[in-house]
Amino acid sequence: MGVALLVQEFWDRARDRWVLTISALFALLCSAVTLYGKSADEVGTQLTGPSLVTLTSLLVPLVALVLGHDAVVGERERNTLGMLLSLPVSRFEVVLAKFAGRLMALLCSIALGLGAAVAIAHGQSAVLLRLALPTSLLGASFLALGILISSVSRRQVTAASLVVVCWFCLVFFYDLGLLGLLVASDGSVSTGTIGWLVSINPAGLFRTETLRRLSGPGVLEHLGVAVGGPGRVAEVLIWIAWSVLPIGLSGLLLARERDMR
Repeated sequence: MGVALLVQEFWDRARDRWVLTISALFALLCSAVTLYGKSADEVGTQLTGPSLVTLTSLLVPLVALVLGHDAVVGERERNTLGMLLSLPVSRFEVVLAKFAGRLMALLCSIALGLGAAVAIAHGQSAVLLRLALPTSLLGASFLALGILISSVSRRQVTAASLVVVCWFCLVFFYDLGLLGLLVASDGSVSTGTIGWLVSINPAGLFRTETLRRLSGPGVLEHLGVAVGGPGRVAEVLIWIAWSVLPIGLSGLLLARERDMR
């Protein structure tokens, strides 16, 4: 039954015109960035990877949040949530099926965008393929967060508003806040502390670690951003936490709702 729910979620999202449109847009933007880098001089070519990182860090979180915002509250507004919870599956299976099905649709969109970039950038294909795993982890983190927002919301319009606010806070305002902290502290905050503060945000972790892997450890210093960062184990744990904790909390909220019925 859980697998059937997963497949149904995937096909519903795969047929969604919004998902198809955003997938085409992502592929078009990735292709445009890659074509520009390919046609430019050597410096432009070297900036193709970082440019794709910036594009991905902005677009993928928004797509993932919007993709997850109606997972639960949409069922509630259609009065189908009670029927869904009455099926012979656990509450966590319901949440996992929704998460996994929508994640599969999101991964298809990511594969389309990065695949278009790889097909164009012949000399940088191996470099661009390194974006696949961290981009998938970024999408999974924000998708899980979107499902959590959907679980706590009572109306779909509220969930839509919250995911947009969440996107602005984590993708834009969080970095501005850290910059303000650096200015206010006049450099008294260590680079290690700043590195950890950047890395506990999935968007910041994606940007810093992916730039390091694509362009070498000195790229952030070259861009004027000298920060430390967590080790590989801590990085993996942060990614796991951002995916597992929101899904676990969503399952607990569904269990509470089922018990109240």
